Amino acid sequence: MTTIVDVAKAAGVSISTVSRVLNGSSHPVSQETRERVLQAMEALNFSPSALARAMITHHTRTIGMIVSDNQDPFFAALVHGAEDVARSLGYLVIICNSDRRPDIELKYIQTLNDYRVDGILFSGGGLIDPDYVAEMSSLLAVVRRRQCAVVSLGRQAFPCVEISSDNVRATADAVAHLVSLGHRRIGYVSGPEHITTTALRLEGYRLGLTEHNIPFDPELVLPGDYTLEGGRAAARLMLRLRRIPTALLASTDQMAAGCAVQLKAEGVRIPDDI
Repeated sequence: MTTIVDVAKAAGVSISTVSRVLNGSSHPVSQETRERVLQAMEALNFSPSALARAMITHHTRTIGMIVSDNQDPFFAALVHGAEDVARSLGYLVIICNSDRRPDIELKYIQTLNDYRVDGILFSGGGLIDPDYVAEMSSLLAVVRRRQCAVVSLGRQAFPCVEISSDNVRATADAVAHLVSLGHRRIGYVSGPEHITTTALRLEGYRLGLTEHNIPFDPELVLPGDYTLEGGRAAARLMLRLRRIPTALLASTDQMAAGCAVQLKAEGVRIPDDI
């Protein structure tokens, strides 16, 4: 196997010069010398070791992505986008599926730090739990000390850079749309308790009702878990209400699909009956 020593000999330069060319060092290397090194690398079919480069530069060019559920199409789309951009920049994305379990998520942070990833990306909203927030904050403090970036694609209860949609306004706008169609009794399928996204979207549902002078009825808020089966279970609960709503708003696409499947199975016509 060709090594950096072989490249140095072929180019007639020192090993440190080859290293500077490989790693884009700020140490001056003449254009002529750089081209000679690159030509030697090509002639010898030399491929630098990512591990060796990481030891020198202290950058692994890897990003750890924490995904709540890799079977959910929403998260699959986020992963696809992250990988597309990372690949174009020469980075590798390590996908970590937590199954919505905080203990697994915390363990992944420790593992990703052990692997010295250059960045950690959370794919959605986080848990609202004091013990979890304290432990996660402590772990991320260690991660940040080595200049590892931490970004979340959703609201977190711990400090980090966030890129998020306006869940409150979006849900209120969805309610407004249903009101514009003539609905006043609007059911809502919520998400798991103690999740930031759940709280924000429920706030948006209540805001949408308030903006149209519709009293909030807790009976119309149905529990959900962001899954297809959770949507089906919510639809079954809704059909047991003394007076079912004329419209149903689900807080995720998966639960909306589950509701539709169950309602159809129960003989409820969409959009004729609801």
